Amino acid sequence: MDDSSNPPMDQLPPEPAPFRGVVKDTYVESTPDWPPPLRPPASAPNIIVIMVDDLGFGQLSCFGGPIEAPHLSALADKGLRYTNFHTTALCSPSRAALLTGRNHHSVGFATIAEMASGFPGANAFLPKSAASIAEVLKQTGYSTYCAGKWHLTPTSEQTAAGPFDRWPIGLGFERFHGFLPGEVDQWHPMLTVDNHRVETPTVGRKNPDGSTNDYHVSEDIVDASIRMLRDQQQVSSGRPFFLYLPFGAPHCPFHAPPEFIDHYAGRFDDGWDVHRRATYERQLEMGIIPEGTDLPPRSNAVPAWDSLDGDAQRLYARLQETFCGFVDHTDAQIGRLMDALDEMGIADDTAVIFLSDNGASAEGGKHGTTNTERFRNMMFMEVDEMLDDISHMGSRHTDPHYPIGWSQAGNAPFQRWKRDTHRGGNTDPMIVHWPAQIPAADQGAIRTQYHHITDLYPTLLDMAGLPIPTRVNGVDQQPLEGHSFAPTISNGDTPNVKTTQYYEMLGSRAIWHDGWTAVTWHRPGTDWADDPWELYHQDIDYSQAHDLAGEHPEKLAELVALWWDEARAHNVLPLDDRGRERFIDPLRPTASEDRDVYRYFPGSTPIPNPSLPLILNCPHSLAAHLTLSDVDVW
Repeated sequence: MDDSSNPPMDQLPPEPAPFRGVVKDTYVESTPDWPPPLRPPASAPNIIVIMVDDLGFGQLSCFGGPIEAPHLSALADKGLRYTNFHTTALCSPSRAALLTGRNHHSVGFATIAEMASGFPGANAFLPKSAASIAEVLKQTGYSTYCAGKWHLTPTSEQTAAGPFDRWPIGLGFERFHGFLPGEVDQWHPMLTVDNHRVETPTVGRKNPDGSTNDYHVSEDIVDASIRMLRDQQQVSSGRPFFLYLPFGAPHCPFHAPPEFIDHYAGRFDDGWDVHRRATYERQLEMGIIPEGTDLPPRSNAVPAWDSLDGDAQRLYARLQETFCGFVDHTDAQIGRLMDALDEMGIADDTAVIFLSDNGASAEGGKHGTTNTERFRNMMFMEVDEMLDDISHMGSRHTDPHYPIGWSQAGNAPFQRWKRDTHRGGNTDPMIVHWPAQIPAADQGAIRTQYHHITDLYPTLLDMAGLPIPTRVNGVDQQPLEGHSFAPTISNGDTPNVKTTQYYEMLGSRAIWHDGWTAVTWHRPGTDWADDPWELYHQDIDYSQAHDLAGEHPEKLAELVALWWDEARAHNVLPLDDRGRERFIDPLRPTASEDRDVYRYFPGSTPIPNPSLPLILNCPHSLAAHLTLSDVDVW
């Protein structure tokens, strides 16, 4: 059926097609007419968006880093690498911006859902006026699937009691296989399939020899993705598909099979200072960063590697090996997915976009950790506490994260890290692989236009040949705040279309405008008026190595004033730098109504920690009713 039979798609759901048959008194005299299937334009591709978590700009080999990740390198070699792509600097906000095409404050995600506060820009309730890209694609004829980390449901709505309208199925995905919170044990996750919890698996995928691996969530979500796509393809429905594949990796805990970790044994014994500079030099040689880019000095928060004793160096090197093995294990799963596309004969017609949600994380602190719960409770580990874990790092008996020095090396050539508004926090690798649209002569090319994660939404619609909807499910839509970068896929000389982009994360702030950036790092608990603003001519100073605030005070004042204008326009205010106080905010809605007694029943679904009643710093008691069998329990 040609596309002319489809109704306009700028208001969704579209009006039903009129009946074009004939109705008489009997069927013999009548002519039937079936409603036409809803389809996007015939040229609409299959789309896969792969997001990884906490991967820095300078960690993959295809961006100059030390991690081999051969399957991602293959995608980059036959695709395009975007070296001026930006995110929000934190996970939930980046996911919200990707799926809605609006800035994170504009849709209530100033920070992660677990830190939501009662202000429009920070309540973690995605508004119906910002329909997800999945909802739009579903209502225009796509099959829509999600497998992996979600992290966009308010904590008060994450239980099996619902409501479910902000779970993946409620936001436009027809199938979901993954986990709702921001972090899980990769060996033992709390899993959700569609709208219900499932028991944590214990056995992983089968090997060619018939043996089975230990379960790992990255393998599971790719298995689920392949099943979904095969189910769709074998029916030959004619519908293209949209798969959103957000890995939990390589966010801590760094969990990977030992053979992936051991592959990097000994490679990082010379330390983060050597590797940061080596990454920078490879980036220059590869053209990932412009000629003339300078490497900013090592942060004062990072000790010189040569100042560390032997035990610290040995521990820190193993933590970095564990992280690199974790990334390569993730890369292997991406390779399995690409092999499945080839096997189904659909690789050429599938556009694959790979990106990270923020820069490399410094949440391991000075020494790293083998127990990230210690970090969350501000009880940082010392080197001697972790030495016994070196031999089994990355196993189910550890909960690892590397120290801050590897985070800075992983974000080379930039300053700072995840949660900050300097480029180390918000500049990330992005790869676009689309064989049908990237000519052979352009494969492996680099794109340098300035893009932001809000630009994904209009880009996907542009690739599919679909309009931006003005009304979805009876609700007028907020204006999109992203701009399509689809023209850059076929033309590397396409000029920038974006002129301004603000940033704010946990009190730190930045703004990019016409090639200049003003940025300030905010120390929690201090007066915002005392924050020192820095100024960079980013078109010339790619790595933010030369602060021009003293030389151009008028330019800095102009940009700071523009930041406040943008903040007022996008629900950024009020500024809020609280940390633990936001996690345990007693005013935030909870899943359970306030009562004196809560009853929990055998055989019921587990309740996520953030959805449990608040019992911190208040008197409480626990009572259990047990039924004992005749066996000797003593």
